[in-house]
Amino acid sequence: MDIKKILVELSNTDGPSGYEEAVLQKIEKLIAPYVDRTWRNSMSTLIAEKRGNGKGKLGVFAHADEVGFVISKIEEDGFARIEVTGGIDPKVSMAQRVKIYTRDGATSGVIGFLAPHLQKEEDRKSMPHPDNIFADISCSEKRIRVGDVSVPDVEACEINSKISGKALDNRSGCASLIWAAKMLQKIRNEWDLYFIFSSEEEIAGPGARTIAYELNLDKAIVVDVTHANEKVPGYPLIKLGEGPVLTVGPMVDKSFKDKISEICSRNGLKTQIEPAPIHSGTDADEVQITRIGISTTVVSIPLLFMHSPVETVDPKDVEETARLIAVVAAEMEV
Repeated sequence: MDIKKILVELSNTDGPSGYEEAVLQKIEKLIAPYVDRTWRNSMSTLIAEKRGNGKGKLGVFAHADEVGFVISKIEEDGFARIEVTGGIDPKVSMAQRVKIYTRDGATSGVIGFLAPHLQKEEDRKSMPHPDNIFADISCSEKRIRVGDVSVPDVEACEINSKISGKALDNRSGCASLIWAAKMLQKIRNEWDLYFIFSSEEEIAGPGARTIAYELNLDKAIVVDVTHANEKVPGYPLIKLGEGPVLTVGPMVDKSFKDKISEICSRNGLKTQIEPAPIHSGTDADEVQITRIGISTTVVSIPLLFMHSPVETVDPKDVEETARLIAVVAAEMEV
């Protein structure tokens, strides 16, 4: 099993929020050989359990869904009005092919863009308002209805050892969990370990919240992505290819984060630091307040061009995130 192939395969498998079944089936097939059992809960979250020495329950989360679109209105002239599901900037949708999932199967559409020859001079200086973005479905051979979901129709690829494609937020996190389970075949995990592939993180995170309650976890690591190579005033520069990122801030359990940092240092695992002054914007915000509270921390994979069809990660960061999960599961004390 090659980490690049896993990233490409998961990126190319469609699973917008609430419709994660295809990608969960793929993940389950990949992780099943390395765990004791797998199952789904009522929110369609996938859990893969790897029993340890019973020192506690550690949940490692990575959301399986991706941002996408939903058809909100069918116009008579062969166009469909679309609304975003999750935080997509409408500008990145322009001039893109989309795959639309109907009750009759998948079909295609095009979010067109008026040719510059036909644009008025004032239009060339501005972007269309989100209310004026439509998918052209006039060439579709299947019946499209209001409520059908859609994702960008792109294929992931390798570019100079990096992987670029859609949905790497957070399929790169999912890949790191699969890789960690593989690594733990050679390392005995002290804690009972639950690899959790949660649903609907992009629309407020009910998948993570419900399974955290069901499992009654002692500790949780939420694996997601963060912005790489973006210079933000007052914040450290997170670099692609420089290893996983540990979140610091009021919503993170400081002692748990410090313990992870210590384990990483002892094992020669390089990490970066990112502040989260209020919320993390990940499933951790929901997991930490489940039941009477769960000791939670966030580990992020550096990523370029978040919530676009060309998200880009360095497979080395994904592998190092997997190694972090494996050594923490093996060495962390109660």
